[in-house]
Amino acid sequence: MKVIERFGEAAYALYYELRYLVYLLSESVYWSTLGYFDKMRLPFKGAFSLQMIRLGSSAVIIVFLLTFLVGLTLSFQSAVQLELLGAGIYLVRGIAITVFMEIGPLITAIILAGRSGSSITAEIASMVVQEEVKALRVMGIHPVQYLVLPRFQAMSIATPMLTMLANLAGIFAGYLVAIIYIGLPTALFVSELREALSVTILAKSLFKGLIFGWLIALIAVSKGLSVHGGADAVGKATTKCVVFSITAIILVDAVFSFLFY
Repeated sequence: MKVIERFGEAAYALYYELRYLVYLLSESVYWSTLGYFDKMRLPFKGAFSLQMIRLGSSAVIIVFLLTFLVGLTLSFQSAVQLELLGAGIYLVRGIAITVFMEIGPLITAIILAGRSGSSITAEIASMVVQEEVKALRVMGIHPVQYLVLPRFQAMSIATPMLTMLANLAGIFAGYLVAIIYIGLPTALFVSELREALSVTILAKSLFKGLIFGWLIALIAVSKGLSVHGGADAVGKATTKCVVFSITAIILVDAVFSFLFY
């Protein structure tokens, strides 16, 4: 019976989490679109720009560096095997599809989940513990507008942009391996790259980045707002945010693999 009770509790907790995420998503989408014409909307000048700097531009270097290193490793290992078969030219197509469809969006999302997601959760959780969120409600300020919306909008723009940067870093790593190890001319590399990539692939890559950004922002905010307790609860919420975000990203990425292929 205890196993059944625990399973039921876990199922209800998951249902509650998903319902709350849907609520936050609907509120964020509304206030980002039709909400601009709503008289209840409160203008918070500078909040969006501040979150773009904190969550987006500050992560440029680490996203570029890590994606470049992953792309370099993957390209070199692939080049070694392809050279054994005399098919080194296919490295360009393989690395282009892999980077744009998987490596770029996935690595970017995982980095942001550990960096930006944890930052969002810790900041909001601290506000909850210090009862600052209650103070916002007393002043008539909707927490979603003040806390969720700027972060949601910032991640909606920053994640696709960082995904594109990660794609370029991965392609650059593949280019270095192609010209140094395989000896492909630059013109041939560019020609193969143009044939391998298309507008559809680019759109799919950016769309995955957008969805991953939404997942990170919504999960981070929900974990921060649902904190109960003291300072130790902030640390637990931050840990849960990173674990849940990365798990959700990988699950959604698996779903995208079935849908896109």
